[in-house]
Amino acid sequence: MTKPDLGDLKILNPREVWKSEEKDFSPWIVENIQKLSEVVGVPFTAEQTEKKVGSYELDIYGRVEGTDAPVIIENQLGETDHKHLGQLITYAAGLDAGVIIWIATEITDEHRAAVEWLNRNTNDTVSFFLVRPEVLKIDESKPAPRFFLEASPSEFKRILREAVETEEAPRHQFRRKFWGDFLSFLASNGHSWAEGRRATKEAWLSTFIGKSGITVNVSMAMGSRIRVEIYCSQDAEKKLYKQLQTHKPEIEQVLTGEQVSWEPLEDSAASRVAVYQSYNKDEVADDTPERKELFKWIEAQLLKLREIAKKYL
Repeated sequence: MTKPDLGDLKILNPREVWKSEEKDFSPWIVENIQKLSEVVGVPFTAEQTEKKVGSYELDIYGRVEGTDAPVIIENQLGETDHKHLGQLITYAAGLDAGVIIWIATEITDEHRAAVEWLNRNTNDTVSFFLVRPEVLKIDESKPAPRFFLEASPSEFKRILREAVETEEAPRHQFRRKFWGDFLSFLASNGHSWAEGRRATKEAWLSTFIGKSGITVNVSMAMGSRIRVEIYCSQDAEKKLYKQLQTHKPEIEQVLTGEQVSWEPLEDSAASRVAVYQSYNKDEVADDTPERKELFKWIEAQLLKLREIAKKYL
């Protein structure tokens, strides 16, 4: 039997990779915001670094994809401490944030317990996440950082509390079931990113393409329509929208048979290109032929728009 040729795995001191918290560590987090988003399980983008909050400066400020919901991120190139915990709570209060992320290269048991306590004792609109980056290297390879989720809300408890205590509205129940069944449909068709993903009560489902600020989403739009879109959340000057427009003939050729909607969203910092499909809510609430056809249509448009976004943005 041939002996396997294995390398030597090393865990590096993060200070060997990031010398400065402000100049190296924070910019790296912004550049890798999608990886952080995937670990946390919430789709969001970074909008600003060193954001002023009173007399303090928040390291990274972002928003949940497709919404105005604030996301705040405080990072430390070192061990968690009481100062940063206090600042994090101050920023959360000042910005009315629902997603609060604390990143540190070393995490004490006391601060892990503090974050877990905050999650147990805050309502369902507020979620605290404690994340630790680790840097690995195999032999003489390049350093490879990755994120570990050290503490987060108990989603099972939160979903249960939400359903029992707030008597979830029928529209929320419909959305959660619809997205859950759609994710199962995608997973069964070989889309690994959908496996284990939690369905929410929101009116949209986001997918990432590996580029910050750009997602391909499925939304329940007004007028009983499903919208599949390339959504550019950081496009105040409409540069990304115009970039797509320069390839309008090719894009509409890929989407043959669909009415492509070009939406610059002039009153927003975002833009989108979308296709729409009407549906009857009662017909797709359960496993019906109509819902199967709708799922197939959504899947096909997702694949096409993801390829378009990757190719032209």
